[in-house]
Amino acid sequence: MAFQRRIFIVFLGFMGLLISIGYRSVFSMVMVHIIKTSQSNEGLFGKCTVNGTSRDFMATGWTSREAQYFQTSYFFGSFIMQLPGGYLATRFSPRRVCGLSIMISSILMIVLPFPIKYLTTPIPVFVIRFLQGLVEGWSVPAMNGVISAWAPKSEKSRMVTVVYAGAYLSPALAMVITGVTSCWVSWNASLFLYGGIGFIWSVVWVCAIYDTPGLHPSLHHSEAELFAREGANIARGSQSVAREIPWTKILRSLPVWAIILGSFCRNWIFSMMITQVPQYFKDAFKKDIATIGFTAALPEVLMTIVTISGGVLIDKLIKHHLVSTTHGRKLAQCMGFGIEAFCLLGLRFVNSDEVALVLLCVGVGFSGLAISGYQVNPLDLAPQYVSILTGLSRLGTLGAILSTAVAGKLAEPNIESWQLLFTIAASIHLAGVVFYGIFASGERQSWSEPSETRPLLAPAVSSETITEDFGQPTSTQNKFSASMFAFKGKRYMIPDLDEDGNPSWFLNTI
Repeated sequence: MAFQRRIFIVFLGFMGLLISIGYRSVFSMVMVHIIKTSQSNEGLFGKCTVNGTSRDFMATGWTSREAQYFQTSYFFGSFIMQLPGGYLATRFSPRRVCGLSIMISSILMIVLPFPIKYLTTPIPVFVIRFLQGLVEGWSVPAMNGVISAWAPKSEKSRMVTVVYAGAYLSPALAMVITGVTSCWVSWNASLFLYGGIGFIWSVVWVCAIYDTPGLHPSLHHSEAELFAREGANIARGSQSVAREIPWTKILRSLPVWAIILGSFCRNWIFSMMITQVPQYFKDAFKKDIATIGFTAALPEVLMTIVTISGGVLIDKLIKHHLVSTTHGRKLAQCMGFGIEAFCLLGLRFVNSDEVALVLLCVGVGFSGLAISGYQVNPLDLAPQYVSILTGLSRLGTLGAILSTAVAGKLAEPNIESWQLLFTIAASIHLAGVVFYGIFASGERQSWSEPSETRPLLAPAVSSETITEDFGQPTSTQNKFSASMFAFKGKRYMIPDLDEDGNPSWFLNTI
């Protein structure tokens, strides 16, 4: 069986989100560990507190409220760069934008332990977290741009959900790794570990991935035929494509706003799960860091399973015409977020850590269905502008900003304040379900095609055109510095200049 390049892209995308989204949970768990509040109870592995078994003792004078504001600064930076990140991925190479984003964030992750340990003021930590938010704001819109180009129509849901399963599995893995390493190795071990792995991933991504199937030099003929039948046939990021973005029509589209509101709800809950739920188990039930890591990870594991299986299910329902694309997206979204909303509401009435964990597992687990709704939806509405739509939808990061800000304002080390926070989150989720159920669409929009699109493959210039007598290069050769490759029996080249004759200087050296 021929090697399927799109499977490799899905794998690398999965790993990229597994690592980069994990940065948030790693930082949250480290803060829970080093901020001294109350004495923890005996946990799964015996005593493991800031005064206990961590081999590299560390305790700050910061409060849990300040820790929430660290996260607010991160999400604020991410919010600012979502739409510019989508534009960069449309104007330039999405794979390079994504790779550089995670590379810079990884370097900042490695730097982060030093101001935490050696500086008494929290300001440098605020700055680093803000900068991480800024650069990571590029990554998801850019990654969606690559996936959009490589996702055949019959595989969109499963490809997107498998890639985003990395994002939803990442808190589980990060919480477990950080809980164990903070307890038994060092409080900062997970920061160095994740930063190093992220840097390596970014190098592999940039070197091994192509922006579109047509640019790949060795695509197997069976996969090429699949893209000819079902491919999105989108143009490579360029200045002309960026000029044709129909901003007014996009911003007036109710299906686009349904996606944005869905993202807002998802970000509110997701930030709560990775930045607040660990503190919830510590404040309300006096759990230690290692126990919190395993407890908070379980709902994320279940959500990952539902995310992948839900993507396959929705694809099959749509492929076999059991539901339309629009109804499939609405079904996934409303079931996923609706069940989660009622489970969050139920947390208001429980005082047991076991019951709280069950409700979180059911609610967060079923929310994985919604990934086949709002998260895949940009690929339905406008494949060419998926990075722009993703950037707009990622403005829903405002939900994460408000979630952490509200938690910083209302959270106290008691169960009652946390019950109030869960009630607020449930109410917001229900409002999002109603809006998406009414206004969402799964059909390609009339404004989704640019008036001009460049071909995915530029025909190669013949050797007679490229060289004159004595092998001297002509102006054509000066205009293109290109690599030649064969595709379906013909030779093609990848120009370093865009179709307007301008140098693609941005990230061109990566």
